[in-house]
Amino acid sequence: MRKLLKIFKEAFLAVKAYKLRTFFSVLGISFGIASLSIIVASVEGAFHRAYKIIDAFGPESIIIFGGKEENKGVRVRIKTLTIDDLKALKQAFPEIKIIMPVLYIDDMTVRYKKNSTKTKGYGVSTDFEEAWSWYLQEGRFFTEEEVKKKKYVCVIGVYVKRELFEKEDPVGKVIFINQIPCKVLGVLEERGTTPTGRNLDNRVLLPYTTVMYKINHDPVYINAIRIKFYRGTDVNAVVEEIRKFLRERHRLKDDEPDDFFILSPKEIINFLVTLTGSLVLFLGLSSAISLIVGGFVLTNLFLLSVSERKQEIGIRRALGAKKKDILLHFLYEAIIITTIGAFLGFGFGILGSKLLTKVGDFPVYFSYKAFLIALLVSTVVGVLSALSPALKASRLNPIEAIRS
Repeated sequence: MRKLLKIFKEAFLAVKAYKLRTFFSVLGISFGIASLSIIVASVEGAFHRAYKIIDAFGPESIIIFGGKEENKGVRVRIKTLTIDDLKALKQAFPEIKIIMPVLYIDDMTVRYKKNSTKTKGYGVSTDFEEAWSWYLQEGRFFTEEEVKKKKYVCVIGVYVKRELFEKEDPVGKVIFINQIPCKVLGVLEERGTTPTGRNLDNRVLLPYTTVMYKINHDPVYINAIRIKFYRGTDVNAVVEEIRKFLRERHRLKDDEPDDFFILSPKEIINFLVTLTGSLVLFLGLSSAISLIVGGFVLTNLFLLSVSERKQEIGIRRALGAKKKDILLHFLYEAIIITTIGAFLGFGFGILGSKLLTKVGDFPVYFSYKAFLIALLVSTVVGVLSALSPALKASRLNPIEAIRS
């Protein structure tokens, strides 16, 4: 053990002595480790975000959008769902605990005194809080009576509150929605942004009847249906039954695609996995190239080092050092260099992830797992890169090495 420590100490001194070689070797390894760290952290971050979103979305909830599935990536929706569809679903499926219509008002301008902002309006029912597990931080929600009478009342998001009222209390104040006066009843809790960067707090909620009859002037069609099931429901099985049920109601033939699509927790996970996969592919290639280049540089620098240090190796062998000792000496040097590269690369990875989060709001989560993987990979790269030069050094004839 004492001998191994002595060899390690000598390897450390050699790393310090050959500063330029160490610098280039560390730099080459660190870039690859940085990419690898971001990959591991991105995968973990995606799943953390997925479960967080599912928790907010509701693990036993779905939302049905009107329009074909190919339209789900855009905000334009074809109206194919009706208020009668909602009533029929409520009667047909006893698993449904809450069912609520959703209507959109895109690019809505809201104004209070001299302040104004662009926002999105949503027509919802009184079940909104329980349907989305999204509650008020102040004020109250509209009542069934206000929904029936199609009142101009609303609940606003935190972003709208900040933009319009600054430090003023908004509850009880009247704002103008596209020139229509509307009384603010309450303010929603802050939710932040989605993985795609959409601000969830930039919204105004109104009674769905007010939106249908007084703003959209369409008493038949709705944009979406939010459903929350009773606890313990097999959501995937019920989703398939709902799909068949709506196809029959809309009289779709077997060869016709759905004129609606259903978003469930399973879809959210698939989306985030796909999003992460594209980043992993890109960073994976970058990481592999960086590590290969770093390993290649390390191998060549060690070969050069063996050539330059032949006399040193010869003297060590002449004084009793075994082939195994020389081999371990060079492997230890490689491990020290790559370990430094791992620490530096992990630091670069953290800085890079912060930039990635700011630019694209991509979920990144660093944990001990990311660091341990980076450390393990760097050690493997170091050992493999230095193995050939180390073997060459250990096999040198001591007499010939001293003469050189």
